[in-house]
Order: sequence, then structure tokens, then C-alpha cells
Amino acid sequence: MRGSPAPGKMGKLKAIATENRKATNLLAMLLGMGAVAVLSLWGLDRAFPPNLTRLDHISAVVEGQNGQPLRMFSTEGGLLRLQTRVDGVDAKYLRFLKSYEDRRFDSHWGVDPAALIRASWQWLRAGHIVSGGSTLTMQVARLLEPRDRTLVAKGIEILRALQLEWHYSKTDILNMYVTLAPFGGRIEGVRSAANVYFRKDPAHLTIAEAALLTVLPQSPSTLRPDRFPTRARAARQKVLERLLGQQVITQADYDEAIAEPLPDRQFPVPMLAPHLAERLVATHPGQGRITTTIEPWLQADIQKLVEYYGGRNMPQRSVALMVVENKTGKVRAHLGSRDYLDRASHGFVDMTQAVRSPGSTLKPFIYALSFDAQQTHPQTLIWDRAIADGGYRPANFDHGEAGEVSIADALRFSLNIPAVKVLERFGPIRFSETMRHNGLDLRLPHDGDVPNLAIALGGTGIRLDEMTQLYRALATDRKNCPLTYLQGETAQPCASRQEMFSRQTQNWITGILQHTPRPEGYRAQAARSGGQGAVPIAFKTGTSYGYRDAWAFGYNADYTVGVWVGRASGEPVNGQTGLNSAAPLLFSVFEKLPPLSRSLPAASANDWQNSAPVGLKYFGVKHADPVLVAANALDIEFPADDSVFMASSLGPRGLVLRARNGERPLVWMVNGVPLPSDPWQRNVRWQPEGPGFYDITVLDKNGVVRHRQVTIRANAPLVSPIRQISLTSSSTK
Repeated sequence: MRGSPAPGKMGKLKAIATENRKATNLLAMLLGMGAVAVLSLWGLDRAFPPNLTRLDHISAVVEGQNGQPLRMFSTEGGLLRLQTRVDGVDAKYLRFLKSYEDRRFDSHWGVDPAALIRASWQWLRAGHIVSGGSTLTMQVARLLEPRDRTLVAKGIEILRALQLEWHYSKTDILNMYVTLAPFGGRIEGVRSAANVYFRKDPAHLTIAEAALLTVLPQSPSTLRPDRFPTRARAARQKVLERLLGQQVITQADYDEAIAEPLPDRQFPVPMLAPHLAERLVATHPGQGRITTTIEPWLQADIQKLVEYYGGRNMPQRSVALMVVENKTGKVRAHLGSRDYLDRASHGFVDMTQAVRSPGSTLKPFIYALSFDAQQTHPQTLIWDRAIADGGYRPANFDHGEAGEVSIADALRFSLNIPAVKVLERFGPIRFSETMRHNGLDLRLPHDGDVPNLAIALGGTGIRLDEMTQLYRALATDRKNCPLTYLQGETAQPCASRQEMFSRQTQNWITGILQHTPRPEGYRAQAARSGGQGAVPIAFKTGTSYGYRDAWAFGYNADYTVGVWVGRASGEPVNGQTGLNSAAPLLFSVFEKLPPLSRSLPAASANDWQNSAPVGLKYFGVKHADPVLVAANALDIEFPADDSVFMASSLGPRGLVLRARNGERPLVWMVNGVPLPSDPWQRNVRWQPEGPGFYDITVLDKNGVVRHRQVTIRANAPLVSPIRQISLTSSSTK
């Protein structure tokens, strides 16, 4: 039949068709198997995603403003594992790592078949492992999930490596490696290793350092340079030789690296600003890197300055100190104790946060508010003479009396009696409320206590950081604004939009404090402070009752410094005062501070030395005429004009009204009503009828009349309590 194929040809066609069907079936089977494999891998990937748990457990590191570590904290397992990124590591280390460990890292998919075949052949021929076939990705898989070295474990590492390459970039995988790689003992990660072995961050490594860090993870327990220097040197040389053979480094690089000594120890982790670092880690949980405003070199210098302060004779004494940059409010140094690890001085206690009696350090603010209220002037004359009304009876530090002095001298020499008199006239409750309105709560010893005259001498509780912040306001814009501890932190709003007092008052107080007598050994500085380009220091000291707390606060155009000295336990230190214990440290710190500006404070004109206006020439006298200023002129010594009293503080005996001078007999009146009294006595007791405003009048034989206005308020607790604060009157300088 025409067109019919021959029988032989038909057989060939049938064979070809059969072969095609077989090939098609095989291809279909292979595709099916491939699809099953892909689906299986997809299912495994979904069921067992990459386990990155170890990356969540990293050490917190608190850094200075330049990125230098201040303190590093161990993980829960006791490891020092600092988060590290390739952009923070020297490029030569990454180049060495790839050249020595995984030359095809940038091109493979997590597994290098050629490396695996080579390693397997060497193993079979030698009978033991000669070289590893693991890529860096496979090593990361092992670091994420450590397992025993078995064939099953190797298979899992291969699958995990493929999975990591599928989900993450090469940079991400390298970030994991440089964070988790082991370097001996509890050290994990390149940044941890660089800090512990070389005392620096890994951004700038020598060739020898980079080579050592490249090889250490291969056997971290047996290649530690601090324990096995011979092995470590040989391993480093092996890396350098391979790099030289691959022309990654030159012969000169090799020779220089070989000659570089190995680190012979693991350096201790830094311990700068340890209390602040601890507080920031607690308030920022889970944050691996916290960058502060602390200046590391300054912090280190200050810690060295106070390290042996007190010496063997006073091992229980501690020190707290803060340095604040005036313009920005940034804290540049923070010291919570003399030695964080010292048990005798309770070094673990952060004394910048401890509530203690401030001694006389509130006096500048008492006088400042009095100046602004036009009750006094720096050159107002006031009697430094004991108050003898049977109530609060403060005494000066030396238990003497200076007689008639100016308000400026009373502040310069920290006289107690004038400060109490000025506070009495301004009103302790008014003062407390004014300070509270400006962000400073004066803590009183007991619930229900109300502010009283003891505030002037330390009868309240304040923290060092609060007082340093307050003095910074005195040095700058007169606003009590929160200090800044974190780099890049948004400035917090000030406690009040209004200034605490006027610029003129600020200039007066600053000028007075610049002329405060300095401690022994620092008076020559004061003599030179008026020289060309000098920046004067205004400062105030204070000592709490019983010599428990010694304070010094000072400021110039650029910085404010606060110092506390004492025992964390609150026990007295005999003879310790702010002037002889805290002030020397204050001036030693100022000697270390670099100048930021050359502008002098506005108070350099010394206008505080100008004469007081007529009405403020004498304290408590509203009209300074010859009769009033005469030696025998009638006056009301107590209470001060515009005084405020709480009804509960008067008790059943009432208020003592006391006259001074004038010719007897005397007649006392309240709101125009005569008081029953002995006309030949200068004192009379008065029991107010209740809250309200009262006009107190005294009249002498010659018809001279004096008036005082006082306010009696209902009882109302205003502030919270504190511990270990005495309201006694013998506060010191």
C-alpha cells in the first residue's frame, strides 16, 4: 500500500515514541519530586523559621557622647555579647575574614559545594578532619543554634544556611557573625573582643589585630592570647601567611604584623559613670546601645581625682559629683560615689539621687527672692544678732555675732541669723511654694509638716542632681529646666515658663558668690580670676547639721558643678564642712574643664556693690529718716512685715510680739484693738482669733508708731516627707 512505512521503520518509530514517553515520565517525575522537595522545604521553612533568639540576648552598653563605652553589662547567661554591625568594623577585618574563611561568600547561596567536596576528600584520605567546609553562613547557623559536631548536625546547618540566605542579605548574615562569634571565655562578638583584648572599638584595627580576630573563633578556648600565647601567635601567623599568599597584604604589611606583640591579658570592661549607666539601662530595657552626653575623658579624670579621696583615714567617706554644660544642660560628668565597688563607703549607692539636708546652699535663692520682692538689697544693713523670742533660735556656725552687716556679706560669709530673718520676712511657706512652682519640692521630715524657718539652714531634703540643676538655672536663664543625659534627647520643658527672679537679681547673686572666700590652697586662683580672659567662679558651700553632709556648688560662664561629700549611711564626719571638704574638689574639677567661651558673666560689673536705695538701707525699716535709724528708735523686731504663719504652728501660747528701742511705756494694738500687756515690757503674747490678715501696731511714750502686717493661714500639708533631716539651728557653712 502506497505511503505505508516499512515494518522496520515502524519499529524504530515505536521505540522512539516509547523513549519519549519514558523521558517525559522521568521529567514529570523529576519535576514532581522537585515540586515535592520545594513544597517540603517551603513547609519546613514555615514550620521552622530561622531561630534568632540568641541575637535578642545581647549585652547593654552605655556609651559616652563620642561612642566610647562607659560601662558594659553581661547578658543573663553571664556573656559579654555586644551588638556589632559591619559598618562599625574595620574593613580590613572583613576582607581578611572572607579571604581566610569563605572566599566565595559574596557569590554562593549559603553552601560552597567545592569547599564541601574538598573537605570531604581530605577527611577520607587522612582519616580525620583536615579543613572545614563550612561557609560563614553555615557558621552563623551553628552560632544561632549550637549543636554537637555530627553529620546530622552538619546537614541541619546546610539547610539552615540555605534558609538564612533566602531570608537575609549578605550584610545581615555578617552582622549576625560579628555579633555572635566566640573569642574566648565569656567574650562573644567582634566589638566585645576588640574592647577586651585591645581596649578599643573594632572600627580601627591594625593588620595583626584583624588577623588575630579572624582566627580566634576557630578554637576560642585554646587560642586565647592571654592564656596560650604560643598557639595564638602561630594561628595569627598562619592567617597572615595565607593573606600574603593570596596577595591580600604586602610583604611589608606581613613583616609589621608579625612583629606586633600579642595582647597578654583581657582588659577589664570600663566602669565610667557606673551609677548613671545602671539607671539608664533600667529605664531603657532591651536597648542594646545607649549613648549619653558624658565626656569619657573628663569622667575618667574626675573618677581618678576622687578615687583616693579620704584615704586610709576616712575609708567610709563617699563623694558624689556632677558637671553640667550651662548652654545645653547636658551632663558631662556624673559620679554617684567615690568607688562603685568599695563596700566600706557603700559605693554602690548613687548619692546623686539621695535625699539629704542641703545645709546653707538654699541661701542664695532666699536672698534672690527677697531682692525681687524689694524687701532687701545687697547693701541693706541687717543685724547679725541672736533672735530671742523663745521660739526658733538659730546660731551662726562659730556661735558668734557679726553685728550690723550688709546682706551681701551675710551671704558671702554664710551667716545663719540674717538668712533666717530674711526668710522670716519673705515667708517660709511663700518660699517653699515659689520653689515648688519652679520645679523644686522641698521635702520635710514628717507628713503634715509645714515649711518653717529651718529651711534656711538645711531643714529640708534635696538631691544633688536637683540642686545642681537649680544652680545651673542661676548661671543661665533663671529657669529650672531638666538636665539632659542622653545624646540626641529632646529637651524637656522647663518647670515654669517664668524666670525665678530678674536678671538684675541674678547679677547681684552671681557677683556676691564670685567674692565668697575660697578654701585654703585656692585663694591664689581668686586673685588671678580678674585677669585678662579669666572666667570667675561663683560658688556656695553648705554643711548639714552634725557634719553629715558637705556641699559645694559653683558655676562660671560655661559649666555648673555640684559636689557632695559625706557618708552614705548618714553618720556624722567630725569636722567636715562644705568649705574644707567639698569646695577643694569643686575647684579641682573646674581646673580640668576646657573653656567653651571667653565671655564673662554679666555680674562682672559688680553692681551689687552699689548703695541700697533709701527705703532699703536698713532691714525692716520702710522709711529711713534720722529718727528711725537713731540708736533708740522704736521698731518691731518680731514679726517681720508680711510674715505668714500657720495656725497649727502657734499653739496655745500664741505669737510673741517683740519691740526694740523706743521709750516706754509701750502700747500694743492688733487691728486697732489694744492688747492687754505690761507697758514696761517690750514683749507681749498674742493669740490670733483665726485665719486672716492682721495689722500689728506698737506706740511708745513719744508717739512714735510702728506697724507690721501678718497673715495667719489654716493648716494644710504641702510637701512630702524625707528621712534623716534635722530642723536644728546650727547649720554650718
